[in-house]
Parts: sequence; C-alpha cells; structure tokens
Amino acid sequence: MTALRDLLVCPRCRGELAWPDEAAAPDASLASGALACRSCRFVFPLRDGVPRMSDGYLAGDPRMEAEWQAQSNARALYVDQQLIMNQWEREVLPHLLGWIGALGEPGAPGTIDGPVLDVGCGVGHLGDVVATLGRDLELIGLDFQAELLAEARRGYQLLIEGDVQHLPLRDGSIRAAIASNSLHHFPDPELAMREIARVLAPGAPFVAYDPRSVPALDALKKLVRRNDKAFTEDHRSFEGGEYRRLLGSSGLRVIEVTRVDPLGPLVATGLDYLRFGHLGVAQPVAHYLAEADRRLAGSRWDTPFGLMLAGRAVKDG
Repeated sequence: MTALRDLLVCPRCRGELAWPDEAAAPDASLASGALACRSCRFVFPLRDGVPRMSDGYLAGDPRMEAEWQAQSNARALYVDQQLIMNQWEREVLPHLLGWIGALGEPGAPGTIDGPVLDVGCGVGHLGDVVATLGRDLELIGLDFQAELLAEARRGYQLLIEGDVQHLPLRDGSIRAAIASNSLHHFPDPELAMREIARVLAPGAPFVAYDPRSVPALDALKKLVRRNDKAFTEDHRSFEGGEYRRLLGSSGLRVIEVTRVDPLGPLVATGLDYLRFGHLGVAQPVAHYLAEADRRLAGSRWDTPFGLMLAGRAVKDG
C-alpha cells in the first residue's frame, strides 16, 4: 500500500495528503486514523486501511445519494454465490482483462506494468477473478459504497472509498482501467468518463461493459423493477452509437464498441428470479451460458443480437 498510496490526492483540490504515519503531520486527528489535505485541510477518515474519500459529496447530490442507497439495498444480491448472474459475470471478466492486456505473460509486450483501476468495483468480483487466475496486478478498487467495499478484499492491492465523479487520484497515474457494469449506474456518466480519462496515463487502455438498449427488454425491466429499491431512475442501458460517443466524450480514442452476450444476461436473470441457482447449480449453469455466448459470437466476441455492450478505448499520448 505504501507505494500505491502515493497515487492519492485530495478529491476536492487535488492537493497533497498527510498520512497518519508522517511525523510532520500536525493534525491530532491523524493519530486516530485519518488523512488530511495539506492545501484545503479537509480531513478524510481512514478505516480498516481504506481511505474514505467520498465524504461530503453525497449530501450535495441527491442523485448520488439515491444511488448510494440503491447499492446498499443491492448488497445482498451482489454477495449471493447462488445467483447465476454473479457467477456469469465472473465468466465474462477474464475477457475484459484480456482486452487491457492483463492476461499475457509478465513482461511481454502489451502487458500492464503499473496500477490498474477497477471503476465501481462493488463487492470485488474483478479482484476475485484476478486472484483466482493468479495474476499479479497492482489492482485498485474504487467504489463510493462502504458496505460493498467491505466485501472487496481478495485480489486488490488498495481499496478506496471515492466518488468516480471526483476521483482522488493523480493525473496520468493509472496504467489501465476497467468499468464493468458500472457506467450505467452513474448519474453523470460523461463526467465520470472525463475523470477516468484524466487519471489514465498516455497509452493506457480503458475497457467498459454495460447493458445494451433493447426497447422490449427495457420496457420489461422497467415494469419488473418499478418497486425494486436496488435500482434508481438513473439506471439505464445504452445504444451502440450512444456508448461510443460516451467513451469518446472524455477525449479517449475509441477503438471499438461491440455487441456481446446474447444469452447469458437474459437467461441468468430469468433463472435467478426462479431461484434456480439455489439448487446448487449456479456456477455450472453460468459456465454453460458463457460458453454458449462465446460460441455464438466467435473469435471476435461480437454478435448483432448481443444484450451487452463492450467498449475499448485508449488515451493517446
């Protein structure tokens, strides 16, 4: 954590931070577990080794506050190992890691040498996959929901409670970033993308993965979720062109946006409503669905009937 913590700055003014173990830090609160901005003097709690750097933002943004509450309500779903959808996501995440070059042999051209940011890491599915695959990544997990972060331990070198719209990271400090199933949660995804682009180093790749807009399914989702407190009115899906414009609005160069996974999301969700995975078959069913999607898409991971969008962009230097 000592080296990675040097990437952190104050999310309010991007000033340098004083940490509790720095003898020169005069603020008495540092001794009790906090860090402070040397410029604006704002103090951020440090609990369980996690810098709590979203303080002060929720109260000023009703939409972010609503999202915080929705994510709290969704926590039980995210940690349920018997939900096929959770197991299915773990089948997809290796492909996203491959897209940023994180699955090559260490030191090989195109592999990641430096911090990788998991944007909206939630309960830590990506970190768990990285650990399972045995990859040695400097993975940083960022989420603004403390209850979710409490579950995200495996595979991460550093966890940060922070607002994606005000990232507490230095300009150009991140070597790659993944936003899996997170952009569609953000009330202002364009602002989030600008912040992601700011912290990426020149040449760094960015990969995103979110639901594709299908009018009939969108109407069905709205009907099914009308009283579900795990969702807000800001939750949405994207059209392909809209997704490409969103990624590019940050100044990143968009390499590709593809439609992927025509079966997995729909079938897994339907079976989860029937609690089919609680028969003890969540993992094998998820694997079968992911394999079926891969066969339908072929080597390019692209199909016109895909229910999800996967986008890849890069920060030119």
